Amino acid sequence: MRYVIYVEGVDRPGLLRDVSDIISRYEGNILYSVGYGSKGIGYILFIIEYEGSPEYLERVISNVRGIHKVDIAELGLDAVDIISGFIKGNPSVASSIAPYMHPEDFIMVLIRLDDDVRRKIYSTLPTNVLSLILPELPKELLEEVSEVIPPKTLVNALMKLEPDDLVDVLQDLSPSIRRAVIKLLPKEKIEEIRPLLAYPPETAGGLMTTSVPKYRADATIAEVLNDLGKGKYEISDIIYVVDGEDRLLGYVTVPSLFKASPNTKLERLLRRDYVVVEPMTDQEEVAKLMIKFDMTKIPVVDADGKLLGVVTIDDVTDVLLAEESEDMLLFGGVMRVEHYLTARVKDLFKKRFVWLIFLYLVENITARIVSSYSDIISKVAILAAFIPMILDTGGNAGSQSAVLVTRALALGELTIRDVLRVLSKELLTSLLLSITIAPIAFLFAYGVSFNVTVSIAVALAVLLVIMSCSVIGGLLPLFASALKIDPAVISAPLLTTIADIIGLSIYFVTLSIVLKII
Repeated sequence: MRYVIYVEGVDRPGLLRDVSDIISRYEGNILYSVGYGSKGIGYILFIIEYEGSPEYLERVISNVRGIHKVDIAELGLDAVDIISGFIKGNPSVASSIAPYMHPEDFIMVLIRLDDDVRRKIYSTLPTNVLSLILPELPKELLEEVSEVIPPKTLVNALMKLEPDDLVDVLQDLSPSIRRAVIKLLPKEKIEEIRPLLAYPPETAGGLMTTSVPKYRADATIAEVLNDLGKGKYEISDIIYVVDGEDRLLGYVTVPSLFKASPNTKLERLLRRDYVVVEPMTDQEEVAKLMIKFDMTKIPVVDADGKLLGVVTIDDVTDVLLAEESEDMLLFGGVMRVEHYLTARVKDLFKKRFVWLIFLYLVENITARIVSSYSDIISKVAILAAFIPMILDTGGNAGSQSAVLVTRALALGELTIRDVLRVLSKELLTSLLLSITIAPIAFLFAYGVSFNVTVSIAVALAVLLVIMSCSVIGGLLPLFASALKIDPAVISAPLLTTIADIIGLSIYFVTLSIVLKII
């Protein structure tokens, strides 16, 4: 097992040596270690191989003279907090830590850092590390990378990618940088990826890989195995059989090749039980077909039946995750946000404002229906007419926050340690939302009641309810996660109840204050 150990203590000569001796004494193999000092405090990070009890090793290290704090976690998502905290204090070490981490885990570290720290890191990363993380980077981070790293360096990293991954990265770059990168690509590479660039990224043509083993029906098994042994294809468990014009005839599984004579021709082993899609087939439809027919790969053919490429299960898994995540956001009335921690407050505002206004306007229908009886209902009833609108607006605001944070928790972007960051973002975002929506609330309230005092009270109540429910909606999933309860299960019903209580309280308190003052 590989572990990350973070040590904090008095900055003294021999601190790193003493801790290293302890790790080695208890049969830990140190793969990497680095330390630095600041204001009399020493900070050390180890990456080790260790088969013993991490809790016991943590206790032993804690007994070293001058040690204040020891954290140990298995290398992976569990160690993201430790590593990101260490890198924040010393960004220069990121390039040496990255090779020990899975690319997606390292991306999670980057996401947790501030953008100014990330920008210092990008230019220090080795080309091989860049090539591993580029296809997985969220669009916001890829934009940062392309602004910091010159196109020539980007090209060196992109040249290590499979054609479909290379095209995915290119399509996410800004037009100007994309043109600069394509100009620097070798002509043979441009010819290789040209078919993929012709299709939108959300289609089968955009998803497919062209690094596919395909052979004529009269090719022998010996010839095929010799070619496969060169390791030049992304797909290695199935080969596709085509005619002289590249029209798909069928496929052969690689294991079946070893059961036949080397001189046997592929046409003798050919299987025709396959399903195909056209290059413009939507990615979600491709995913559904692969699930329906229990396929790990699906060929992409043109109108003439020519084999263009293959969509793999890895691509489909990414599609399913993206679609599920997007559906979840839309269910909560939020347009797509790639990563919560990298999203700017103004972007969160833009993503949420339109839906929140729409939901607010819908809730005004209830107020207008009740107000139609204003001739026979007392003034108190007029005030009561706005209760459903107040409650549902608060519930909608809280639901948006809860959906964003629940998604971030599900993707591993957030933990309970991020409570202050979530609180800060939700306060700022909800403040912008409430300040923008409150005047609209006043206008609609006046249009219903024709009473300035009531309209002011409603506007103030909307402002306060949006802010309070947004903060609660953002924090509730974190607290649920800390209690080992699924945030998606608990957030919706509990948030609705809390929003109702808070909404009613704020509304009536605001009314009592405003009516006395005005």
